[in-house]
Amino acid sequence: MEEKILIKSVLEGYHFLDKIVKKLDSNVMTKSVNSYHTQSCAETLNLANDVLKITERKHKLLCLKQMIEECVKMMPQEYSKVIALRYFDCFKLADIAKMLEIGIKKVSRTIDKAIIYVSRFFSSKGFDFVRLTAYLQDENWLLGIYGKHLNFSNKYAHKNFVMNYV
Repeated sequence: MEEKILIKSVLEGYHFLDKIVKKLDSNVMTKSVNSYHTQSCAETLNLANDVLKITERKHKLLCLKQMIEECVKMMPQEYSKVIALRYFDCFKLADIAKMLEIGIKKVSRTIDKAIIYVSRFFSSKGFDFVRLTAYLQDENWLLGIYGKHLNFSNKYAHKNFVMNYV
């Protein structure tokens, strides 16, 4: 279940990736400009290390974006439609149902199947749950989305347990 929640979080974070990459580019430019004003080799080295870390982070995010896009291109059209509408365009389930002229439950089931497809795709690329979590360890914003979904899921599961068994 946690793996599905992580994949859902990664998909939800997709539409932020370009904004974050642009911000990282801006940070590199700022640090590059500031490097002209450094007074010591140590300051220059620190700025260079910062630029390298930012560039590595940008590369990771662009690879993540590329994997998501590759996966969506390969998945069945029924899945790609709902994934694009839900996670790339941020439509609500009811809106997707109206657009596709299907029921909300059908949309929900299709999204669940598509998330399983994405999870398997990521695993086939060497990014199972553990590796993907490690890959994203420095992306607090994305792990925050995951934590939010995980907490909601745990509260919901607890509520269902209490309602059904107490």
